[in-house]
Amino acid sequence: MRILQCHNFYRFPGGEDQVFHDESWLLKKHGHEVFHYLRDNRDIENMSRIELARATIWNQRTVTDLEALIQELSPELIHFHNTFPLISSSAYHTAKRYQIPIVQTLHNYRMMCPSATLFRNGKECHSCINKTFSIPGIIHKCYRSDRKATAVAAAANAFQRTIKKSLHLVDRFIALSETSRQQFELAGIPRSKIIVKPNFVRPEPKVGNAKGGHVVFVGRLTEEKGIHSLLDAWQAEPGNPISEIPLRIIGQGPLEDKVKRFAAQNQNISYLGQLKHPEVMEQIAQSKLLVFPSIWPEPFGRSMIEAFATGTPVVASTAGSIPEIVQHEVNGLHFEPGNHKNLQDQIMRMFAEPELLAKTSIAARRTYEKRYTADRNHDVLLRTYAEAVESNPSELEICFA
Repeated sequence: MRILQCHNFYRFPGGEDQVFHDESWLLKKHGHEVFHYLRDNRDIENMSRIELARATIWNQRTVTDLEALIQELSPELIHFHNTFPLISSSAYHTAKRYQIPIVQTLHNYRMMCPSATLFRNGKECHSCINKTFSIPGIIHKCYRSDRKATAVAAAANAFQRTIKKSLHLVDRFIALSETSRQQFELAGIPRSKIIVKPNFVRPEPKVGNAKGGHVVFVGRLTEEKGIHSLLDAWQAEPGNPISEIPLRIIGQGPLEDKVKRFAAQNQNISYLGQLKHPEVMEQIAQSKLLVFPSIWPEPFGRSMIEAFATGTPVVASTAGSIPEIVQHEVNGLHFEPGNHKNLQDQIMRMFAEPELLAKTSIAARRTYEKRYTADRNHDVLLRTYAEAVESNPSELEICFA
């Protein structure tokens, strides 16, 4: 199959970027022809606010670029990952003019929330779901704490959903979990168009056989990822049971300076910055457990299944889809989102009960083998593509849509 994958890379590399690379590798491994159309948020530095606003709402460069690629490559299907802000919904319309089936992976909640997180002021927020224009998001400056930038994101959503009806052109959506699928249904996407396909891990790592005495966090350093809860749990204070346990933090993001300052004041905290993926997997494999303290309605959480692949159990909050992945006392432990005392208790339990640690470690690897291998993922991905091709409207249907 000839597949064109489209993705807008983030300024700070994250899970969506890794998924894009992984699925490209997976398709090539199974003999498919894979081509790419890529944009990068670092290009924004050379754009004015007006240029960026225009590109976000409708990028004419995307139209020109995709037309040339379609004419050159004749793809049988186009798979979009992130289109915000430099690809825009103009890509969907270009694909449909050439009657090409479209698949869109829903990595986040951008289509119904200017911040893409359904999260504000430390709590889940549904204020903008199904609103023609995200007025609450603009009032609260939900995107980058910038009212003008939020207004542009809201305008792009309104243009896409109401004026151009761009989402109607997508033949199949991929949600990463059942929890996130339910959120997208609330936003008006028909359930019949959404297929749940979790992420996978590649290359398949070896199970860590010499667990260290430390805990590891891997993720973007943002409020919704629970960084404040994580740091509070390790706060050096009398009677804190885990402040002496080594913690390694991997990632980049807006709270990087806060993490650096905290690490500088606590000899048991190591900030390793952004590492290459093989180095991340090695760090996870060496750790006793991975902590996942997210407080937003997490669509998936890639680092959890990376931990499972190495046989590393996870102590995770119960936010969003996390309970679909981490089962309490099976392959990890749960704690209440944002409750750093509860987090402390669960981490100490893992360190105090070696039998529980061993049991959850074995179950973590079994969970990976059952649900998150590359081959299992390929089967679901190809089924999604087949459904998209089958449901793709004819040229006559497009003309009268």
